[in-house]
Amino acid sequence: MSWLCRHCLLDRREQPRRRDLLIRVFHHLLAGSAVGLNPKECAVLHTWLDNPAIRQTPAWQRDPLDATTVRLATSVAEDKPTTWIAYPTASTALRAMAAAEPDHPEARPLQNVLQHVTDWDTNPSGVDTRRYGTGTPYRQQVLRTTPRPTWLSELGGPFFLHKSFDPAEEGVGEEPEDG
Repeated sequence: MSWLCRHCLLDRREQPRRRDLLIRVFHHLLAGSAVGLNPKECAVLHTWLDNPAIRQTPAWQRDPLDATTVRLATSVAEDKPTTWIAYPTASTALRAMAAAEPDHPEARPLQNVLQHVTDWDTNPSGVDTRRYGTGTPYRQQVLRTTPRPTWLSELGGPFFLHKSFDPAEEGVGEEPEDG
C-alpha cells in the first residue's frame, strides 16, 4: 500500500468510525491487497458484523464470516498489531453489511465502495487490461471512467491524498489574504 496522509494514518486508525473503516478498506481494495486492520479497527468491524441480520444476508450465507468474526475478536483481545483480511472476505463483509442495514447512516459510502468493487470485477467501461493490467492502475482507470461516478471516483481515488492537509498546521490549505 502507498503512503497515507496524517488523518488517514493516525486519526482514522486511533479513533475509527465506520466511515473511516470503509475508507481504509477501500484504500486496500484499490491496491488489490488484503485489508490490514489494527485492534481498534478490528473492534469496529467486529461490532458491525456482530448483528444477527447480517448473518441472514445472502452474502453471509454464500461465504460465512464466522471465522472472520472470531479472528477479529481474538485480535482485539490480544491487541494484535495487524490483522489481515483477504480481499474476497472483505468484499463479502461489505456486501453483507450493506444488505443488512440499507438505512444505516453509512449506507451511502458503503454502497459507493461496493459499486467500485463491482466495477473492478465487471469493467463496465471496457478499460483495456492490455494497457493497464489488472492491478492498481487498472482500478484507478476504472474509477476515472466509471459510468456512475461517486465521491470516491470524483476525488480521483484515494492515492491522491496530497490534496489533504493537516488542519493543525496553521495556514495550510487556506486561501491567501489580499494585501
